[in-house]
Amino acid sequence: MVKKMTTQSLWENIVKSAIEKKYFQETAIDNLLRPLIPIKYMDGILVLETTNNFAPQVLNHRYQKKLNEIAKEFDKNFLSMKFVVAGKSEEARAKDIYYAEIEQTASKIKKNVSFSHPINRQYTFDEFIETYENRLVAASARGIANAPGKIQNYNPFFIYGKSGVGKTHIIHAIANEIAKNKPETNVILMSGTEFYRSYSAHLNRKAYYDFENIFQKANIIIFDNIDELAGKDEAQIELYKIFNMFHQQKRQMVITASCAPAELINIHERIITRLQWGLVVKLDMQNQETRAAILVNMAQKSKIKLSNEEVAYIVDNCSENIHELQGIIANIAVSTSINKTIMIQDAIQDALQNKRLEPIKGYFPPKTILNTICSYYKIDLKELKSKSRIAHIAYARRVAAYFLKKHTPLSLHSIGAELGGKNHSTILHSIKEVKNKIANDDKFSKELKDISDILVRS
Repeated sequence: MVKKMTTQSLWENIVKSAIEKKYFQETAIDNLLRPLIPIKYMDGILVLETTNNFAPQVLNHRYQKKLNEIAKEFDKNFLSMKFVVAGKSEEARAKDIYYAEIEQTASKIKKNVSFSHPINRQYTFDEFIETYENRLVAASARGIANAPGKIQNYNPFFIYGKSGVGKTHIIHAIANEIAKNKPETNVILMSGTEFYRSYSAHLNRKAYYDFENIFQKANIIIFDNIDELAGKDEAQIELYKIFNMFHQQKRQMVITASCAPAELINIHERIITRLQWGLVVKLDMQNQETRAAILVNMAQKSKIKLSNEEVAYIVDNCSENIHELQGIIANIAVSTSINKTIMIQDAIQDALQNKRLEPIKGYFPPKTILNTICSYYKIDLKELKSKSRIAHIAYARRVAAYFLKKHTPLSLHSIGAELGGKNHSTILHSIKEVKNKIANDDKFSKELKDISDILVRS
């Protein structure tokens, strides 16, 4: 019989393992881990207290993932850690309790669904910064969380956008809201990769019906990054069957991907068709005001005062990725905490240098992209937009399609119009060809990097 871990013994084992296996630097262990005081371990949540106001953010951002992995070695029922600051206000403590209750409820739901991914209690609707860019996504997600499966036009709910724009936050917010208001609801939250691994594992154990029964018991299924199933035909066939079952029984499906359904590569056409049956919305942060609002919110939580000029400078010099913004704020918080005399401007410079970010000024006008391509390949704009199939012109046209897709919000149809009326499938094929060539041709990759540099300077 396995001895049940106490709060103190679990934390002591975690720290001991981290030291023995040298997972972290000694300074991190001495300054961040050793001072933590284990307060409570309940329903898989380990609560640790610190006197350092900035420690929770640094621990969450840099160390929690590895600490969670270590903890699971000692207790298979472990879910996550929570870091709280000693001496917090009653309001702040009440908020911590609220989040802990959500996570504990989510852990109970997880016990009813064999391989549901742990729900991140920090990703709630209250913590999601709404702007005009993402208002449709947030409003639709709230509606689904309040009445999963009841709004047929929202089923499936397909969210797409590149990494770091908030897709994961939204789907966890849906799961958190359901956990809070409908704790009896069975939720499956998993990535495409997790779905494939679970399906394969059940097949290998000759326990397919166990796998099938799990989905039959679920009320809502949330798939993160469905594009991870690309090329995995057997798993896609299984997904197709599950999709049909959920749709016929009016059970809710929420799905995310890096691109729109029509642009998914190596996904069965019949699945792509079904993904477009419900609501399809794009989530991005191409607008600087959106990134600025998110940055200001992060800074306020870390008690960092930034001027409007400093906010604008950071936003101008980082990409459209929430995680990079979090990293920058974490770096500033650490610098100002350790060195009380450092100027905020110097801390910002250090943070940006540490991230080694390439400045991205946002999206470029189609006209700028087309003129840059024509200049680089020494062809006329009329030639680029013509029906000519001469090799060097067709080559430049494919590159132009790729850059228009990457640096503008244009649809494939609109990109085709910019290139002289080319159809949707031609543009999609051109983009796929360029992506494949990037993966296999270093010289070509450098060529595109040169074009990108010209665009940044334009």
